[in-house]
Amino acid sequence: MTTNGIEAHERNRASWNEATVAHNSHKVDQHLFFRSKGSTLYKEEKDVLGNLAGLKVCHLQCNAGQDTLSLVNKLGAQNPVGIDISDNAVDFATQLAKDSGIEASFIRADVFEFFDASEPDQFDVVFSSYGTVNWLSNMERYAAGVHRILKPGGRYCLVEFHPTAYIFNQDLVHEYPYTSNGQAVHEENGVNDYVALSATGDETEIMPNLKYTAGVQDFRNPNPSAEFCWGLADIIGSLAKTGLQLTHFKEYPYSNFFKMYKDMTPEKVEEGTRWHFTGPMLPLMYSISVTKPLRS
Repeated sequence: MTTNGIEAHERNRASWNEATVAHNSHKVDQHLFFRSKGSTLYKEEKDVLGNLAGLKVCHLQCNAGQDTLSLVNKLGAQNPVGIDISDNAVDFATQLAKDSGIEASFIRADVFEFFDASEPDQFDVVFSSYGTVNWLSNMERYAAGVHRILKPGGRYCLVEFHPTAYIFNQDLVHEYPYTSNGQAVHEENGVNDYVALSATGDETEIMPNLKYTAGVQDFRNPNPSAEFCWGLADIIGSLAKTGLQLTHFKEYPYSNFFKMYKDMTPEKVEEGTRWHFTGPMLPLMYSISVTKPLRS
């Protein structure tokens, strides 16, 4: 990784350490939620991942581990491995797994360092979702790392916010590039409290049986962040360049749980809140699945 990439990732590590505390301050008794077989996965993740029973699963950029534990509760994964750069996120995830009585392992690591230190051909499924690609300083290196750790015949599944949606700020002003070609886009305000900002204002639950509380108020992150804009050609092209074969691609005109813009309409679905853009159709999410070919 270049010096600029290392600096950006470490800046983001500090920013996420602060934000993780704010995010989880709004979620009440999470261990009870997971002990009761609760899941934070939406339909899109469940559809693209399918049954994970008996498969070795790696969850990249797992944040505070809620989705990782949901892979066990909802899809049958056994002892999935979660990777995240944030110290606070991994500490929280490790304790949450213990308190929830769910077997899962969490490693604090930069994703590129994890790839370099990992044995090749070890995971049946590698998964990542929702606001992960924009923290990667090198898309081709990431794709190569995914290819490295997948077993032949293994799958990489991604559910992510659409790069077209990311070009607008919260006021729907075109502020960011569709692709920044690996150049960092600096955010002096750092990682925000998107949990609070995505609240509808009248809810008592984030999703069914996961309680919501006001928690940290008016969060201001003291640590700036650096994001990277990657277009679909960057993402799919980098994966294809490694030899991974595209088996699924789908776009969605809504955003699960995350209120991207100020002018959006909430819809209550089985898993929680889905946000709709009020103007003409705009793709807000997409999902991808690629497979590592079997060796001949």
